[in-house]
Amino acid sequence: MHRTKPSRARLLVPSALAVVILSGAAAPAGAADGDGSAALNRRVASVQQQVDKIERRAAAAGPIDDLLAGLTKTLQDLLASVGGLLPVGVTLPPIELPKLPELPDLELPDLSGLIPALPALPALPAVPATPAVPATPALPAIPAVPAVPAVPELPAIPEIPAIPEIPDVPDLPALP
Repeated sequence: MHRTKPSRARLLVPSALAVVILSGAAAPAGAADGDGSAALNRRVASVQQQVDKIERRAAAAGPIDDLLAGLTKTLQDLLASVGGLLPVGVTLPPIELPKLPELPDLELPDLSGLIPALPALPALPAVPATPAVPATPALPAIPAVPAVPAVPELPAIPEIPAIPEIPDVPDLPALP
């Protein structure tokens, strides 16, 4: 997924804030009193111009710039990897992708006169009344369920004879 324009601007704002802090433009409130306040105001205005310039540059960059930057980085890494495999003294020339030309800031012309006014919509006709729902017909009587015949009796099962007991087997004599 590529970065969008707002995310690039968010990434650059903290660096602009660091410029303000490091250049001393963000001074304590007591430092704004006296002769140094005019110089401080000039420094703040200068830093604000730099921040505006960075934000304009970030807004001009888009997905194509991101793609070119990613390709350039990939090619540089690949060139470094291949260069490590080459014998000593042999180097490859750097690969550079073409740069996109700077586009001027364009203002969009007023296009409101190009769209003709829409005519008024005619009134919608009245919706006719819905007809009444017809009555449901009467259901016929449910016939009676026939009687289920009785289950016949099963014949008596003869009794199973008892198993005779097995006599005890005498112990075998030990082998010499």
